[in-house]
Parts: sequence; structure tokens; C-alpha cells
Amino acid sequence: MRRIDVVREIAASYYGTKGLVVANIGYSSRELYAISDRPNSFYMLGSMGLASSIGLGLALVSRDYQIVALDGDGSVLMNLGTLASIANFAPDNYHLVIIDNHAHGSTGNQSSLTAMKTNLLKIAAGAGVRSTVRVKSRTQLTRLLRDQSLPTVLIADCTPYNADVAPVPLSPIQIKNRFMKSVQRE
Repeated sequence: MRRIDVVREIAASYYGTKGLVVANIGYSSRELYAISDRPNSFYMLGSMGLASSIGLGLALVSRDYQIVALDGDGSVLMNLGTLASIANFAPDNYHLVIIDNHAHGSTGNQSSLTAMKTNLLKIAAGAGVRSTVRVKSRTQLTRLLRDQSLPTVLIADCTPYNADVAPVPLSPIQIKNRFMKSVQRE
């Protein structure tokens, strides 16, 4: 499974069409934009490691929406404290999808620590996250999305692959304004 497969499945799901999606800096945002640009998608630009925290904040104040934060293994490793915050504060409408390609995908696919001994699923469980799962296939992911049964933290094992997609052509202000307008409209 590739990151773009995970992004594609989430974008086409209930979570991507009716919920709010916060996409990590780099290829997660680029791929989501290329696959299915929607105002309910918040693309991170220039803030590695914060998609999970921003998604958590949104979930705490936007209980009418399902929130999915798309993050990479490298970004979560930069902000491990977010897993403790998620364990202690995440409401039922919050879902962190960690795309674990065992690499820093947006900077050249250098190996991340998850390619060695570090296990983010065990770290999340050790932090107290109540619902964690690892998926290794698109079929497993599709089933969870179809049944609308995403756990609080889902780790998707992926290969290090970057789709040939352009950067998001929106400015941070444009992204913020249209995202806020999409939430206020509902």
C-alpha cells in the first residue's frame, strides 16, 4: 500500500466527504489536493509535526464533525507528546491516521526511526490511547472506512513512494479562510 492509496481511500470515504481532514505537510497535503480538493480539507504548509495537534483541537471544538488528521511517521516522531494529549483528551470524533512508510517522504525518503526499532502503535498504546490499530492492506483500510469504524489512532503501513503531484497552489491564508467558511456554512 502507498500513501496515495491511503489518502485516496480517506478522501472518498464519509470522513473525507462529510468530515474535516487535516493533512500533514508535504506529500500528504499534495496528494489530498490532487485527488480531491475540498474546502473541508486543511492543508498544512510549513509546520511539520502539528497535523495531529491541530486535528485534536478541531475535534474538541467541532463535535458535529468527524475529524481525520493525516500524519506521517516522521511528523509524529517530531511531536510524540501529541499521543499523550490524544490519549487524555481525544473525543470520539477524532481519528489520527499515521502513514508509516518508515521514511521521511517529503525530504527524499530517508529512513525514519520506525524503519528500525520504534513502534508507533506501541507508543500510542503506552501513552494510553484507547483505540489503536495497524492496517497493512488497502482492503483492511477500506473496510474500516466503509463501516465508519476508524479507531482513535490508525497506523497504515505503506511503502516509501511519492506520487508525481504538484505542490498545493493555495496560500496559507486562502487555505485557512476557505476551511473556516466550510465549517461555518454547516
